[in-house]
Amino acid sequence: MFSTTSRKAIPYQERKAIASRRIRRTVFLVLIFFFYLFFSNYFSTAYKVGSVSMEPGISPGDRVLYSRFLLDTDTALFNWSGLGISRGDLVVVSPPYFRENQKLIDLINPVIRFMTFQKIQLSSYSRYSWENTDYIKRVIAVPGDSVRMVNHRAYIRTPESSSFRYEQDVIDLDYEWKSIDTQSGWLPGYPFDGSVEEITLGENEFFVLSDYRGGGSDSYVWGPLSADRIQGKVFFRYWPFSSFSFL
Repeated sequence: MFSTTSRKAIPYQERKAIASRRIRRTVFLVLIFFFYLFFSNYFSTAYKVGSVSMEPGISPGDRVLYSRFLLDTDTALFNWSGLGISRGDLVVVSPPYFRENQKLIDLINPVIRFMTFQKIQLSSYSRYSWENTDYIKRVIAVPGDSVRMVNHRAYIRTPESSSFRYEQDVIDLDYEWKSIDTQSGWLPGYPFDGSVEEITLGENEFFVLSDYRGGGSDSYVWGPLSADRIQGKVFFRYWPFSSFSFL
């Protein structure tokens, strides 16, 4: 004779308690998921640097946090924050050439990222190895500014000024940048000589550059970047531990 415990053998009160626990656990997991979704989308999203484009300040393998909450655009959920984007800020951007996923994929991806601890996400397209979703860039000029580049140096004329000034004379921030070595005999006016003719930024347009000039894809290649391509403002580096700092 086999000893079995069937559903009928479990008292009603115990079955009710088991069902109640299952419901509480399910509700708890759903709440955790939505908290994760809300927090990671607006307050603090982790980003792993994968290229040399922001050297010398930020290196491949560094891990940083960025936030949509710190943006101030017409479409931002927290547009009352008033913090905005300033010259010199580090931002995470989606490049203009990047093809957006289909809506269904965008709905599924948060669940997949949650279940795989941010390791996996789906794409609607077969993408090239260089076709990254997001990049970190530095804001050099904001709407209303005029900007030009000579030998990878940016010069800015603000709406209040009548003349161009070197970027670090305009941007109230101490940061380092470097540029690729120009080949011997490469003259001004040649392709990729590090020069850009004067551009005046329109409403909701930004000029963003890599700190490693010529070593990354940025406004030098794309031109002005639309505000809706800015995903968030970088505010903290948490790895490596020796570089633990606000940015």
